[in-house]
Amino acid sequence: MNLKRFTILSILCLLLKLQVQAQDEAGDTASGTTGLRYGFKVGLVVSEFSNAQPHTSEKLGFTAGAVVEYGFNDRLSVQAEPSYLQQGGSLIKFVDDTRFGDTESLGSSSTTNYAITIHSVDVPVLAKYRLPAFGDFVPNIVLGPTVSYAVMVDTYFERTYHHNQTFITVNGYDNISNEYESIQIGATAGVGGEVSLGAKRLMLDLRYRYGITTAKPSFSYIDLKAVQGDLTSHNIYFTLGIGF
Repeated sequence: MNLKRFTILSILCLLLKLQVQAQDEAGDTASGTTGLRYGFKVGLVVSEFSNAQPHTSEKLGFTAGAVVEYGFNDRLSVQAEPSYLQQGGSLIKFVDDTRFGDTESLGSSSTTNYAITIHSVDVPVLAKYRLPAFGDFVPNIVLGPTVSYAVMVDTYFERTYHHNQTFITVNGYDNISNEYESIQIGATAGVGGEVSLGAKRLMLDLRYRYGITTAKPSFSYIDLKAVQGDLTSHNIYFTLGIGF
């Protein structure tokens, strides 16, 4: 995710530079952006857990929701985006019960790969600033807090048991909502733009959501309390929407 964060920051810096260069040019303000507006959007999400424990990786998800925006003037507005958001990531856990004196058997040692989905209602409330238009395209930058409620957390897993050159792999599904925090607080930043379609508008947005509070507490990749960490969830997502 470090490369994604660098890319987003680079885009933000570029757009801010362009805005400063063009702020004195006449005729570059967006029109029809004051008052209440709304829309709908869908998109793809790439999410992962923080690296408080090793062997975490990314997972692809989906988002869909609404946009409610109130414009104060042609530049500045506030925008809420209540959405269904699939967060999560991939984890690996190693278990070896013989460390604690258990008799070695087929079930005493295993390696499990988890693909975890946090099904969330996500509500970012964002300050939105429009930059000077490039033809029909009006770019913008957004920044603000996010609150997420985890409706359900589930996982598809692949577990391999190993003992004396014998390996057995099983696949399964589990509801693990009780292992995750129901409320998460984060911060969202991004860039986007709009293109007029007559009475409607096409909205293109790239967002990065940084998880501040814990999503999964006390996770240990080797199943030891002495080696554990709290995991947060970070996401980058691209959406396409229609506004009215």
